[in-house]
Amino acid sequence: MRMHTAAATTTAPDSHRPPSWFARLGDILLGSDSLQRLTLSLLGLAGLITATVVGLLCYMASIGVAGVGQIEALATMFLLFMGGFYTFIRSGLNRRFADPTLALPQTVIAQSLIAAGYTMTGSVHGATVIMLALVMVFGMFSLRPAALRAVCLYTVAIMGLVTWWCAHHQPATYPPHVELFNFALTAIVMLAISQLSGQLMDMRTRLKTQKIALQEALAHIKEMAARDELTGLPNRRRMMTLLQEHATRHARGGPRFLVCIIDLDHFKSINDTYGHAAGDAVLRAFANQAQAVLRTTDMIGRWGGEEFLLLLPETPPGDPTGRGAPARHAGGQRLGGDAAGLARAFLGGTGALRGWRADRPGDRTGRPCAVRGQVGRAQPQRRALKRAGR
Repeated sequence: MRMHTAAATTTAPDSHRPPSWFARLGDILLGSDSLQRLTLSLLGLAGLITATVVGLLCYMASIGVAGVGQIEALATMFLLFMGGFYTFIRSGLNRRFADPTLALPQTVIAQSLIAAGYTMTGSVHGATVIMLALVMVFGMFSLRPAALRAVCLYTVAIMGLVTWWCAHHQPATYPPHVELFNFALTAIVMLAISQLSGQLMDMRTRLKTQKIALQEALAHIKEMAARDELTGLPNRRRMMTLLQEHATRHARGGPRFLVCIIDLDHFKSINDTYGHAAGDAVLRAFANQAQAVLRTTDMIGRWGGEEFLLLLPETPPGDPTGRGAPARHAGGQRLGGDAAGLARAFLGGTGALRGWRADRPGDRTGRPCAVRGQVGRAQPQRRALKRAGR
């Protein structure tokens, strides 16, 4: 067995562009954790909507529709609410809870503040009912159906108390018949949201199940595409991918590696004499015995027919032939299983390639054409050694 090591080459490490100021600002405000960023992003969107509504209320106060003192109190409560949750989540304390998004307490407090705002907004109080529905839309994507239904019931209950109190104490601004209409509208909207949340959760559950099934099917397809069905070894496609990865790594200054082509002698005569079933048994037996004697880092795959390709990573330049000896030795061992009657019926003829030599243009790139060319150059050596070995 004659093998040659690869000549190491190095390239400059890839340069990385520094992050933009926008990305750095996002890391400062939202953090680097994906879940934290999503939670804070949704909170920021809710804060933007809240700020817009408060701005509109301030305008209404400036023209005398709502009381200035009441709007200031409402704006202060919303500011404390948004700022408090942002600080709590940004500090990471939310991770101590089962639901780190804190969707339930945020939703309950938001509905309570909107109900309080209902009593402070005077003649435009009817518009706050829209905000109740908007908060529940946010909750549909974060809360479980049972929790969302509980919040809907809480919203209906608190709005029932608020509309009754306003109609009883300020009937001029909050006419009883108008308050009854607002309460009925709130109850209908909350009931609809409660029902839709259950359907949405069912859809999400089905989509999640389908996604898992598709991922499993894709993994199975990838495994089938990368494995030889007969021997269970990596097939030619997979070995070409591994060769290309090792070639690229070596071209960038990575460790040396060795590639051997193994051919089972007299395999055709085995098929002719004992039948194709016996030939299949021989291939399986050799694959099992070769895997048993190779290192865990070594890889052997079926190259085609009775040919196998052996990839030996991190092979030193001193005496590389010793690395392929176990696989060749496996070819001359007594076979077990269905191939037990074919002891020493074949030997492994091997050929080795010289590696990505600097005097061969393109061989150091790790491109597929270079890899195929190097493996192709090993074939004449394999055939010569095979004839000499017989």
